[in-house]
Amino acid sequence: MSTDAQQLIRAYCERADQGAFRTFYREQSPRLWKFLLARGGEREAAYDLVAEAFLRFIQTVCRDPRAPVALLYRIALNLRIDQYRHDRAAPHVAVADPAALGVAAAAEPDEYQHLRALLTTLPEPEQNLLLLRYWIGLSHKETAQALAVPEGTVRRQCAEALEKLRVRWERHDKRYGIG
Repeated sequence: MSTDAQQLIRAYCERADQGAFRTFYREQSPRLWKFLLARGGEREAAYDLVAEAFLRFIQTVCRDPRAPVALLYRIALNLRIDQYRHDRAAPHVAVADPAALGVAAAAEPDEYQHLRALLTTLPEPEQNLLLLRYWIGLSHKETAQALAVPEGTVRRQCAEALEKLRVRWERHDKRYGIG
């Protein structure tokens, strides 16, 4: 049973109705994922783009909730175009699944799981940068060499990506009354 997307988003924007947003998300996310997958790319990358598209959607939809589905798809398509351009220009470093490293998700502290989930909301180039610099432990110079960019760019982009993670972490804590 489909519900009117515009009504759901109006309820979310006007009354902060989380249930309405969850319904909108459940209806739209599988379709958006299929769309992004059809636009090219890998399955996991499509999931990441869906998460990023919804994050950006939440940040903008309440300014003008008249066409929420169109806005969501426009955001997702722009993200996919950006990803395509970047993939053609930059080397790819895969984000390791903890299970592939022999770490069971249940054994991870909740904060680590949350941080890893937030990391996946960053664009892939920023994920790669942070993983090389802080997960693998490369220096700024080594990271710059691995990504074929100037060292100053690595320093600046690391700072910007960490700031995005900090803001997203704080936003999550405020949303759920933590801290």
